[in-house]
Amino acid sequence: MVTLSMHTTTDASSFSSDEWAAWDAFLASSGEPSLHLSSGAVRASLRSPYRAVRVAVWRDDHDVLMGIAVCEDSEAISQSVDEFLEGSRMFARAKAWLHRRGGLRFAVRVIGSPLASGPHGARFAPGVDEWGCLQALLQLPAIQAGTTAPNTQVVKDKPSSEPWASGHRHAGRSTWQRGWVELEFDPVMRVHLNGKDSWEDYLAGMRTKARTKVKRIQTLSKDLEFRALTKEEMTEMQDELHALYMSVYGRAGFRLGCLQKEDFALLKEEMGEGFQLWVATLEDKLVGFHCGMCDGQEVEAYFVGFDGSLNKSHALYQRMLLEFIQWGLREGCGVVNLGRTALDIKASLGAEPQRLVLHERMKNPIVHLLARWAARASAPKQPPLKRAWKEGQASILKVKSKAMGPGEAVH
Repeated sequence: MVTLSMHTTTDASSFSSDEWAAWDAFLASSGEPSLHLSSGAVRASLRSPYRAVRVAVWRDDHDVLMGIAVCEDSEAISQSVDEFLEGSRMFARAKAWLHRRGGLRFAVRVIGSPLASGPHGARFAPGVDEWGCLQALLQLPAIQAGTTAPNTQVVKDKPSSEPWASGHRHAGRSTWQRGWVELEFDPVMRVHLNGKDSWEDYLAGMRTKARTKVKRIQTLSKDLEFRALTKEEMTEMQDELHALYMSVYGRAGFRLGCLQKEDFALLKEEMGEGFQLWVATLEDKLVGFHCGMCDGQEVEAYFVGFDGSLNKSHALYQRMLLEFIQWGLREGCGVVNLGRTALDIKASLGAEPQRLVLHERMKNPIVHLLARWAARASAPKQPPLKRAWKEGQASILKVKSKAMGPGEAVH
C-alpha cells in the first residue's frame, strides 16, 4: 500500500495557482470528470462566507499527487418525505412522529457537495486506500471555529447500475463499508445529446407527443425574456436572486445544504464563462433565474428560482429546463444534467434517470440503528416515467450510456 501524507485547507488562497492546476490535471487524468470538483467550483465554495468547506490533497513520498477530496459541514432538514418515499405502515408512523413539529434538523459532514447530485466528492489514483483517506478526512475537527464536528457523516453519491423502476431497493446495510447505512433518494435526470447537433435534431428524435409538449412550452413562454448576467450584476441583484431561490428551496421535503447569495458572483469569478446565470423577465419584471456550469462536454443545471404562479400560464420552469438543453446543444455537449426532482416533467423532455446511492454513518449507535431501520423500511417511489424518445433513439441512448465510464454516466 502506498504511504501518503494528507494536507487540508479551508482557505482557497493557501494553494498556489500551480497546485490548483495540478488539482485539475489530476481530476482530468482520473477519467471521471466533474464540474463540481473542478478547481474553480471548489475555490468558490471555499470562499463562500457562510459555508464550512475543507479540501484535502494526498501526496506520496515523491510529492506526487495521489488524491483530492472536498467535504463540507452542513445541515440536513427533513420536512416531509411523503411525496418521494414509500415504505411500511410502521415507517409511515415514524414519519408522522419525526415531522410532527415542522421538521427534523441535524448537522452533517458531507464528502462531496451538499448542493450537487453525483460523485463529486473525491478522486484517487489506482492502488490508493480510498477508505483510509476519506476516514482520516471525516475524523478531523469542526471546519468552522466555535462549532463541533457533526455526528452524522455522509459520502455522496455513488452511481448505481440498477435500472429505474426495477423494484430493487438500496436500503439498510451498506455494500461500501461495514457499519454504514445505504440510502437512496430521487435519481438524477440526464438528457443525452450524443448525435444531436442542433435543436432540430433534438426535436426530430422525439415521439410526436413529446415534441408537441416542447412546442407548447415554447408557445406559452414566448413572452418571457432571458438575459445572462455579468458578475457585477449578480452581486447587485444577489438579494433578489436569492429570494427567488428560497421560494423554491423552501418547498423541498428534504434539503441538504443551502446556496448562499454570495455564491453566484463567486462562481462567476472563479469559473468565468464556465458558469452562467440567466434572469427571466416578463414585461420587464424579474420572475425567475436559472444558472449552471458547462465545460464543453456536459452541462450541469445548478439552481433555479422562480415565481411558481407563472408555471401554468407561462410554463416558466419547463422553459428553463429547455434553456439548459439548448445551452448544451450550442456548446456541443454530450449530456445535460437536469438534477433531481420533477422526474416526470424532465422525462417528458428526454431526460433519463440514473440512480445514486448515498452512504451514511451516525456516531451515536442507537441513532445509527434507527437510521438503518428507517432505510430498510423505506425507499424512493419508482413510478414509470414518460418516454420522450422514438424507439430507435432510445436504443441508441442505452448503448451509449452503457459504453460510458462510471464518472461519465452520472452526475
